[in-house]
Amino acid sequence: MRKLPLLLILCLVALFTIAAPAPALTLPVVGGGAAEPADEEADEAEDGGEDESEAEEDGCTIEDEEDVQLCAEIAEEERESEEAEECVLEDATAKLAALPGSQTVQMVIHYEALAPASVAIDARLRGPHGGVHLGAEHTHFRRGGVFRDNFVLGEKKMQRALAAREFTVMLQAVNTPRYCRFNLEGAPRRAKRPLHEGGRGRSGDRGRTHGR
Repeated sequence: MRKLPLLLILCLVALFTIAAPAPALTLPVVGGGAAEPADEEADEAEDGGEDESEAEEDGCTIEDEEDVQLCAEIAEEERESEEAEECVLEDATAKLAALPGSQTVQMVIHYEALAPASVAIDARLRGPHGGVHLGAEHTHFRRGGVFRDNFVLGEKKMQRALAAREFTVMLQAVNTPRYCRFNLEGAPRRAKRPLHEGGRGRSGDRGRTHGR
């Protein structure tokens, strides 16, 4: 009777031993598979380096003070080139002369433009006796030529015009940025005869605009 419990115990141990799962075997990994992420990171780093080098080739690389000055000059040239595309007027000069005998101030503008355009003109005189606003108008400029205008003044304005020491002629093509404006300045002169052949003009009358 005492052997029965011992047999039961042995049977139970045998059952548990059979039912227990076999331990999982861990095999060593051969070939360094864990190094793959590192390789991928290295490839990404190389790709990034190529992108940076391409960016440096496209832009301006600064390594010393000379490069700083060179890059600034390049940027300035690019800015001027962009502005030149927006500004229609390329160059202009103006001359003003007062004709005492005819109470007239004559204006002659030589200009060059990138394309035909409508241009706003504003002319003024300044001197010790006060300023004179000769007039403001819009006219059509060709690609280049000469624009003439005559301004007939009253007696008081003519006295100020004869005493004027400087003039300002503002030119700006319509629908262009403010920095495209030309402010032409100079000293008016007193002419004994008209700057071009022809009769007297009326206030605001325009001479013929010649162009290339």
